[in-house]
Amino acid sequence: MPDNLHFDRKKIVAEKDNLKGADLSNLNLGKANFSYGDLREANLSEAFLSEADFCHANLNKANLNKANLSGANFYKANLSQANLTGAFLRRAKFEGAFLRGADFSQANLRESFLLKANLRQANLSGVNLQDAQIHQAHLQETNLEGADLQRANLKGSNLEGACLKGTLLQGADLRNIRKLSCKDLESAVIDKATQLPNHLKIKWTSDTTFECEEQKKTSRTNE
Repeated sequence: MPDNLHFDRKKIVAEKDNLKGADLSNLNLGKANFSYGDLREANLSEAFLSEADFCHANLNKANLNKANLSGANFYKANLSQANLTGAFLRRAKFEGAFLRGADFSQANLRESFLLKANLRQANLSGVNLQDAQIHQAHLQETNLEGADLQRANLKGSNLEGACLKGTLLQGADLRNIRKLSCKDLESAVIDKATQLPNHLKIKWTSDTTFECEEQKKTSRTNE
């Protein structure tokens, strides 16, 4: 890791392949190009990184606590076990990113793009994911307790074992999700605008209460 990186923007970007463990906290690095960089265990807490490029970068165990990452691009980046608590990630792009075990608790991910992202065992409790694109994502055993996913698109994602306690799913698209049960819906908050997978049938008994039935596929046998 190079010495005396503080406030030398050009040098920081030039040394992006050798920033493991670097202290970049509180720096203004908006629109910086860290693509393919090595930022493992780097400290980027409270840094300004709006529209920065982290495509294919390695941020394993990096600290991005309360960083401003609005519009940042993390295409196929590795953020496994990274700390993104309280980060501002509105309209950030995580397509194909590896986010297993990352902590996003209380982060703002509104209108973010998470197509095919791997969020297994990630902590998304209390996160704002309104209007986010999360289709075909891996959300197995993910903690979504108290998260706001109103109008989010989760079509085709895998939610097996995810915690949906108090998760706001009003107007969300949950079609083609196979690992979703009536118990999951009953622990979350849905409304009549929530789009459900075909195997779940809802009968509304009032504006806020419903009865849910799971329909099992019947197999055809040769006569």
